[in-house]
Amino acid sequence: MLFVKLSKKTFPLMLFILILLALTSCATKQNRFGIIFTNVDIYRISDNTQNKIEQLTFTPTIGEYHLLVSKNGDKIIFEAGATELTAPPSELALEKLDHIYILDTVSRELEDITDIFTAPPIIHPPMQIEAWSPDQKQFAFINYQTGLGIMNFDGTNRKDIPMPSLGEFPNIFLVSWSPDGKKLAMNHNVDESQQLQNPGAKLLVYDLERGTLTQLADYNEGCAQPKWSPTSQQVVATCSYRFPYFYEVADPNVIPETVRIFDVNHPGQPYERLTFSPCSDSSWSPDGKQIAFVCYKDASKKGLFIVNSDGNDIHEVNLGLGNLAVLKNPSWSPDGTQIVYVAGADSGHTNIYSVHPDGSDNHPLTTQVAFYSIVSVYPVP
Repeated sequence: MLFVKLSKKTFPLMLFILILLALTSCATKQNRFGIIFTNVDIYRISDNTQNKIEQLTFTPTIGEYHLLVSKNGDKIIFEAGATELTAPPSELALEKLDHIYILDTVSRELEDITDIFTAPPIIHPPMQIEAWSPDQKQFAFINYQTGLGIMNFDGTNRKDIPMPSLGEFPNIFLVSWSPDGKKLAMNHNVDESQQLQNPGAKLLVYDLERGTLTQLADYNEGCAQPKWSPTSQQVVATCSYRFPYFYEVADPNVIPETVRIFDVNHPGQPYERLTFSPCSDSSWSPDGKQIAFVCYKDASKKGLFIVNSDGNDIHEVNLGLGNLAVLKNPSWSPDGTQIVYVAGADSGHTNIYSVHPDGSDNHPLTTQVAFYSIVSVYPVP
C-alpha cells in the first residue's frame, strides 16, 4: 500500500480538489431529470443522461390525454379515448374509451378509477380530472353539470364549488392548482355554439380558503392556459387565444396571441403585455424569475424566448435548428439549468430536445421522429 505524506502546502491543495470533485458530483446529479411524454401512448425517459425511452401504455387504438403526473413521476392519472392519431377502435377497445385510469410507473399497475366519478352504466364520465393538489392528496375535477369540484382519490371529501357568476354555461376548463395549495386558476369558455355575443375565455381564480372568485381577464381578452408561478403570486397565460381553442390556422380578424403576466393580488393589472407576438406555450423557471415561451418570428418560423417575470429582458434562445414549423412545450428542468422542448418540420415529425438557457448544448433526447407532446419534467433522485 502506498502512503502519501501531506505537507502544509499539499494539504490545502488536496482539500480543494476533494471539494471540487464533490461539487462536480452534486452538479451532475442535479442536472438529471425524467420526462413523461405522449405519442398516442404514454412514454418515459427516466434519466435524461441515458436517453432510454420506456413505453408505459400499449393501446394503439386508444389515445391517452388529460394527463396528470406526480411530482416525482411515479404516478400518472389519465383519461383514455379516441384521437385523430389513433386507428378505429376495436370492440374491446371501445369498452375502455372514456375511462379514467391511474398508472403506477414503478410497478406498472393500471387501476380503473372511473367508478369514483360516475355510476354504471358508463356512457361518458360526467367529470374530468383537471389538477393535482400540491400535496397530491386531492384533485380538482370538472363536473359537466355543475362546474368545478375537489375530492380525495378514494372519492371521499367531495366538495362542489359553486360558480354563481357563470350563468347557465359552467364550461370550466384548464384548471391549475397554485403551488401553495390555496387557489385554483381556470378558464370559463363560451363559444359560438352557445350563441352569445362575446365568445371567448374568461380567466378566473378561486380562493379555496375564502370561497371567493376573482376575474383576471374578461371573455374578449381570450386568455387561456393559466400557469402559476412557483411563488403562487402570479399567473401567466396566453391571451387573444383563438376560439374554438383547437384552431391552428391564424384568423386575420383575431388579435395575435400574446403572453401576459398577471399579479393575482392585483387583478386586472397585468405586469406587462409582451410585444413579441403571436406568442404562447409559456413555462415558469423553478425559481419563478423567468418564463420561457414560443413565438412566431415570421409567418413560418418559430423561436424560443425567455423573459424575466417582470416582463423585462426578452431574448431569444439560439437553437441552431434552422426554420422550425413546430416548436412547442418548453419545460424547465427541476434545477433550472436546461429547457426541454419539442421541435420538428411538422406536427407528425418532431423530436424532444434539451438546451441550456444560453443556447449551449442543444441536443435531441429522442432519435425517432413522431408526434411528441411533453407532459411533465420531474427530478431524478
